[in-house]
Amino acid sequence: MNKLGLTPSTSTAVATTSTPPKEAPPSHLPSPRPTPTRQHTPDPTATLTVPLAQRAACYFASNFLYVPLGQMPHGHMDYLVPLIDAEPPDSALRSAFNACAIAALGNRQKANSLNLANLSLREHTLALAKTHAALGNPATANSDATLATVLLLGLYESITAIKESRMLAWRSHVDGAIQIVKLRGREQMRSTKTGTLLFQAVRHQVLGRALTSGTPPPLGVDWWMDGMGDGHLLPSAAMHRFALRVSELRAEAAALLAGITRTAGNIELMQQMAHRVRLLDQEIASWLLSLPPNLRFKTLCWLSDEEVGLSPGRQYNYSKLEVFPGRVDMYPDFVTARIWNTARTVRLVLASLNIRITAWLSTPADYRTTAEYARSKAICEGTIADVISSVPYHLGWHTKQAGLFDNGTDRSGFACGHEDSIKALPAWFLIWALTCVKNHDMATDEQRVWVKGRLRFIADHVGLKYANIVNDLELRFPSMFICQDGTMPSSDPLRAGTYKGRPVPVSAMLTAITTPRTPESMGSEGRYPSP
Repeated sequence: MNKLGLTPSTSTAVATTSTPPKEAPPSHLPSPRPTPTRQHTPDPTATLTVPLAQRAACYFASNFLYVPLGQMPHGHMDYLVPLIDAEPPDSALRSAFNACAIAALGNRQKANSLNLANLSLREHTLALAKTHAALGNPATANSDATLATVLLLGLYESITAIKESRMLAWRSHVDGAIQIVKLRGREQMRSTKTGTLLFQAVRHQVLGRALTSGTPPPLGVDWWMDGMGDGHLLPSAAMHRFALRVSELRAEAAALLAGITRTAGNIELMQQMAHRVRLLDQEIASWLLSLPPNLRFKTLCWLSDEEVGLSPGRQYNYSKLEVFPGRVDMYPDFVTARIWNTARTVRLVLASLNIRITAWLSTPADYRTTAEYARSKAICEGTIADVISSVPYHLGWHTKQAGLFDNGTDRSGFACGHEDSIKALPAWFLIWALTCVKNHDMATDEQRVWVKGRLRFIADHVGLKYANIVNDLELRFPSMFICQDGTMPSSDPLRAGTYKGRPVPVSAMLTAITTPRTPESMGSEGRYPSP
């Protein structure tokens, strides 16, 4: 494996005093190039002085860089290793890496009196300026390094998101990455291993952009998937195809619902749309059943109310629990877990869309009396339970259970570090799935409280501040869309939602929403976030 180091590109060199870090880099991740350190009075309790650059690089590598090990066919951001090794210390890519690494570390740890937020912001500012210069240079505008830099700048927004307006930058970075890929072309991008990994990373961002905004994927599904025969797709790519198809179908159905009138011809069109929605859901469900054993999850245990910490006869505080009562599942690796939860969330999207279409077709009768509603409701309830059962694994609960978990090694799929700690990457994978559960009509009050507690934990303890933004928003799906369509039965008025603890009247929720909801819905002119 290539080297990976972090050298601060600012003129201020930094060091911090602490105990030896638990996650020490292996031999292929050497210490960064030496930099001068500030003189300060040694802490008498300190046992080792570790440069901030080294700590931040190691922290990022052990939390975000997921590399294929053994038979695991997939990684995440592993393209960074060769790219950073080839870049000079003053490059845009290194500045963007520095910004993400220092920000992520600063959200989890304290470093004496150092203001890590300011240091990361300084690196981020440098990265933006250098990226602008690189984009203006024909020799570097479409390079792998520039594309990787743009993707890192997008990640920085998720790590540091404090204000909703900051997340507008996330969408601009995604759009910039899409433009670079479009200019280079699919064939050129996929002509090298690093280019292929970058293409897949951008496609994943396209997927998030489409699913959370309700818009079809830019350039269309085929543009992102052509030339990659379905029979030879890795599971993650196959799931990408399904998710892109779902986003395209949902956008088509939403456009139809927005302008359709109730004529015999249009009723037939809507029935055909409902049939397409059900067929795609069945196709995804069948694909999941066909996955081989090494890509399946297994149930680790079942826990009662008392076993998760709920005391009989006392008011339950679900928001503080690590595990929701019931099933706890285990996965082969975090990327496989993401594949399953992506499948679950797109099935939530399809089931919600089917309920919405059923409401339109049933008007003026109550859609909740139909067999289609009962079928979709059961899918949603089961899918929500499956997502919840995956959360303890994503947040490291399984590593603390003696006798229940033994992976036979202390190495995970991360570039360095150990498995026995909470990792940022799986928590990042989890945010959107939890957001869908929290906002869904079929989630119980107890599930919703618990999910909100997990999102708060991800923001406050894992350090991914974007989780706070989505956690503040209280919406309900699919009932909001059904009310918007004018097909909500009068006997079941839509309850007002809340935003940051303040009630939001139904009338306000049905008008164009101008407050940013998710990075994807920003600028989408009144569209609601998924599902």
